[in-house]
Amino acid sequence: MKKIVVLILISASSLMAKAQDFGQIIAGSLQDANKYASEYMKPFGEGEIYNLSRGWFSTARAHKLLGFDISINGQFAIVPSGKENFTFNNADYSTFKLNGSASSASLPTFMGSSTSQVINVNNTINGQPVSSSFTAPKGIGDDLKKNISFVPVSAPLPVAQIGIGLLKHTDLKVRYFPKTNFSNVEIGVFGVAIQHEFSNYLPFIKKVPFLHLSALAGYSSINANYKPSFNSGSSVQNPNGNAVAGYTISSFTLQGIASVKFSLLEIYTSVGYSTGKSTIDLKGDYDYTPNPATPAIHAVKTDPVSLAYNASGISNTWGVRLNLLFLKVYADYTFAKYNGAGIGIAFAFR
Repeated sequence: MKKIVVLILISASSLMAKAQDFGQIIAGSLQDANKYASEYMKPFGEGEIYNLSRGWFSTARAHKLLGFDISINGQFAIVPSGKENFTFNNADYSTFKLNGSASSASLPTFMGSSTSQVINVNNTINGQPVSSSFTAPKGIGDDLKKNISFVPVSAPLPVAQIGIGLLKHTDLKVRYFPKTNFSNVEIGVFGVAIQHEFSNYLPFIKKVPFLHLSALAGYSSINANYKPSFNSGSSVQNPNGNAVAGYTISSFTLQGIASVKFSLLEIYTSVGYSTGKSTIDLKGDYDYTPNPATPAIHAVKTDPVSLAYNASGISNTWGVRLNLLFLKVYADYTFAKYNGAGIGIAFAFR
């Protein structure tokens, strides 16, 4: 569990620290800045949508009336290797160009590795042509591979939830991670789901009492924010102190679940559909001065970065759970556009 926390901290802190890198990106046109940032943040924005739709269950069985469980799990949306980088083409940008003779290059996304590629910026401010350059932002992939080796490069999400049996064969599930500060990053999660077991409605199930079938519908959301700061030597400043980098992600899922329970071991699987949306924004007023020697040539840009992603698709999950009296330990793997791994523990009282 300690390694899971480390992974989450690396990802969350690194994400919001990219606000400083975005400060360099907005040196060009806002159209170019948003195009670059959109490609750069895409695997994170999409991966977390899939994360939010997972981890709701580790069995198809419903609680008895007022039975309940408390669980903590970590979800890891595995980033496809093709999404650790994106192709930068000079022709796609008006103010950004690769330094050197190349017209295109493979650059890291947020979930990628490092790079030394320099990007030249040629823009016009107050009628004056200005030039600058910046090193393309690196990703956190190298940090993840170095510090956390038990999973492939993944977008992580911690989830704490409670389930309670309210109606006949029906559980209400609520997931909640209170908005908490991690290294100046505030992050919170909320979700609600209904799981209904219909095994008893099917006569043939009575002949195989160890087999259970249910359906689940769930909604989740996550939001986070960070107030970036810029050192005195930076070409970008936030004179009004209103800089905020943040993201909001929501996801809805429908799942059909089956589980087979033996003495201590339980195997579960599901087939379902998930859909969701994520937004990543850099809000506030940013004063960009390309050359400190000519402070009169500067530009103020308000709310310069606004990104939006949508993701949806069918998924198939396979998992195993160890039932040790009230303690449940489980792990699963999901096949989808972003495959996923999950691990968790629960205390269940039926």
